[in-house]
Amino acid sequence: MPANGGTTARFMRPRALQPPTIQLGNSGIDPPAQVPQRDIIDAQMAFFGTGCIINEQVILQDQEGVLAWVSERLAVAMRQAEDLILRDYVVSAASQINAGGGGNGDNPTNLGASDFSLVATTLDTNNAYKFMSGIEGMDRFGTGPVRSAYFMLSSTELQSDFDALTGSGFINQWNYPTNASALPSEFGSVFNIRILTSSEAPVARAASALGQDVYYNTVLGKQAITHINQDGFSMNLIYRDPYYSGMLAQNATLAVKFAQAQAITQDTAIRNLLATRISAAVI
Repeated sequence: MPANGGTTARFMRPRALQPPTIQLGNSGIDPPAQVPQRDIIDAQMAFFGTGCIINEQVILQDQEGVLAWVSERLAVAMRQAEDLILRDYVVSAASQINAGGGGNGDNPTNLGASDFSLVATTLDTNNAYKFMSGIEGMDRFGTGPVRSAYFMLSSTELQSDFDALTGSGFINQWNYPTNASALPSEFGSVFNIRILTSSEAPVARAASALGQDVYYNTVLGKQAITHINQDGFSMNLIYRDPYYSGMLAQNATLAVKFAQAQAITQDTAIRNLLATRISAAVI
């Protein structure tokens, strides 16, 4: 978002026109005209921040570089906040598909191979763009080729369930022919979906039909969402000397402030695949 550009980023999403598949012939009569249409998507910039109060005696007497490590913690908290804000927005706005390919008898069920195939087919049918091209098979022991793929953002709590899909299309990240394109958080792939796991992935506790936790697995194509930073304001680290804190100048403050916006730019290119875990009885 450019500075002095207002509070709202606006996106124009043109709708597809009908392909002209009918011959014109020799009558000289024009076919009916089409009306071009587009959807307007707005994302409004919002500001966030947090900070710490540090007594001057701590700064003067502590053997560690207090301001240095507090700055690091604030930076980490800010980057986590960016992800959590976007996560909560996606969970609230994207369409949902309940897993039904598992065998735990719940609603939704645990993830089965057919669920991955269904959601990938849905995005393919909606002409979503894949993030990653395929990885060609190599003559390396224990590896297998990897298809071109969408990304799925999942909870680390589901990693054992993904391992249980071995033999049903799941390829662990270490079994890729090459890891050159694998991301640090990548756990593996199933068919046309590459799985990224995070401890911050959304979970609805005790929300299934049988009272199990329900996990939101967000599958998306390239054009599905956007994250917008404010120009010159993606991160502001603010230090105020104790001199400014009061009559006796006892406390310093260290704070971080940032602005961001987000939007689903193509709602047909994103799905939340809801699933539970494999129950102990099934294991």
